[in-house]
Amino acid sequence: MNDAWGYSNDDDQDNLPSDGPKALRDAYKALKQQNEDLNQKLTSFLEGQKKQQLETVFTSLGVPEAVKLYQGEPDPEKAKAWVDTMRGVFGSGNVQGDPTPAPPSQPAITNDQQAQYEAMVQAGSTGTPMGNFDAAASAVNSATSIQDLINASMQSQHLR
Repeated sequence: MNDAWGYSNDDDQDNLPSDGPKALRDAYKALKQQNEDLNQKLTSFLEGQKKQQLETVFTSLGVPEAVKLYQGEPDPEKAKAWVDTMRGVFGSGNVQGDPTPAPPSQPAITNDQQAQYEAMVQAGSTGTPMGNFDAAASAVNSATSIQDLINASMQSQHLR
């Protein structure tokens, strides 16, 4: 057949001129590969943008670490709804960045517990807590007047 147009019915495609269909096929393959490379770069860029946008959303909501746990779509509105749902599930206590701390409902320890704690601290610093006899002996030994001795005697009567 005529090879003037770079077309041949022969099985030998390598003998075609450089301006024929083989050159067009090669150019098409090169453009196709370039298009695939650009699509991959664009996809990774868009994913990075969405991830950065989600990080901003979670930071503004006061839960920056939640971005690691979120597995939904990278839509800021859906991420905000997810955070609200999680706050509903786990309670909305004092979340990091929440300007209103939860008020304490009752004291941490009672007065009796405070006294026991102080006795325990004293025992830890001096070795053992002072017993009744030791307290009375100390009061008598440190007395500098008759009134101090009377007070020590009255105090020892209350210790029984």
